[in-house]
Amino acid sequence: MRAYRDLLAHPEARWPLITSTVSRLTPGMIALALVLLLRGSGYGFAAAGLVTSAHQVGVGVGAPVQGRLADRVGQSRLLVPDAVLYAAGTFALAILAGRGSGVGLLVGIAVVTGLFFPPVTACSRVLLSRLFPTGRGRETAFAVSSIAVELGFVLGPLVAAALDVRYGGGVAVAAAGGIAMVGALGYAATGAARRVPPRDPGVAVGGALRSPGVRVMVLAFACMAVVFGVIDIVVPAVAELAGSPQSAGGLLAALAGGSLLGGLVYGARSWPGSLPQRLRVLVVVLAVGLALLPTALGSLPGFAVALFLGGLFLAPTTICAFQLIDDLAMPGTQTEAQSWTQSGVVFGVAAGAALSGLAVDVRGPALALLGGAACVGLGAVIINARAARLHPPLPAPVEGAGR
Repeated sequence: MRAYRDLLAHPEARWPLITSTVSRLTPGMIALALVLLLRGSGYGFAAAGLVTSAHQVGVGVGAPVQGRLADRVGQSRLLVPDAVLYAAGTFALAILAGRGSGVGLLVGIAVVTGLFFPPVTACSRVLLSRLFPTGRGRETAFAVSSIAVELGFVLGPLVAAALDVRYGGGVAVAAAGGIAMVGALGYAATGAARRVPPRDPGVAVGGALRSPGVRVMVLAFACMAVVFGVIDIVVPAVAELAGSPQSAGGLLAALAGGSLLGGLVYGARSWPGSLPQRLRVLVVVLAVGLALLPTALGSLPGFAVALFLGGLFLAPTTICAFQLIDDLAMPGTQTEAQSWTQSGVVFGVAAGAALSGLAVDVRGPALALLGGAACVGLGAVIINARAARLHPPLPAPVEGAGR
């Protein structure tokens, strides 16, 4: 644990880590909050899946644009307007769904809201890479970033479920937007975030996807993320079918709790092998663990245990992946590269949510989980088949060296 203490003692890293962690409650809250809001307002699971996926589509479309803007104009100048607009969109969704508005209108507002989701996670990873460019500190910094994400997915569903029980789904959705705003504004106000320099406009013209390795990672993680969109819809359905809809938050927290534990263990020590080598093994183990979820639908406690075990290798996988993306990105496109990968993830989540909503209404949760697990396996195949593209390019030789 000394590595974690040393990181939090770093004066430039402490407040960006704390404020960005606050903003990470929102991704853990918003999907469940939207499902609970729509179900509580009389909409079906298919409608809930469409609106949830529409929000994710908005995030996915907006993320690479937001990342490129952050690289060009600076992080703080981008995050402030994003924070305000995203919160306004969630408030609108809460009000209109509560009034029984049409699904088409809700889908449109959800897309627009997602476009302005503040890219605090991508920005903070670039900042951490700038503060810790090499060595053990960098590994720990990326571990803490992934752990913060998982902490958000542990606490977020619990907060959303608690707010729904006490105040209703509309308050849960609005609170998710408010928390995103507070975290983004707090991060943008830190000195470290304000000092991240904009890139030279002439650097890496053509964007982050010019890197073959970044393209592989975006595609693989888009495939793998389908299962998490499935889980966002299937878990509330499983809880409702078992007569305990309030258990949905705890079930989602079990998955994130397993990931949190795995991330803590992974980040506390050094591991053998290069980042690409470790990633190739981790994605296969993750795929196997998630493929077992459909076998545990017989009881809520058994399903919770399966979710916890399935999540153990999630954070270690993302810790490796986002370090590797930073290494593979062309100079001046790091935030955009992180955002493209996150965009791939949210598109995968959106597809999983939309398709699984229909599957649950027609055939039940088992088929949806099987399809999601197959997509994780496809992502693992892509990473292993394209492993040669995942090795960062060597620095260009200095002219005249060795003479």
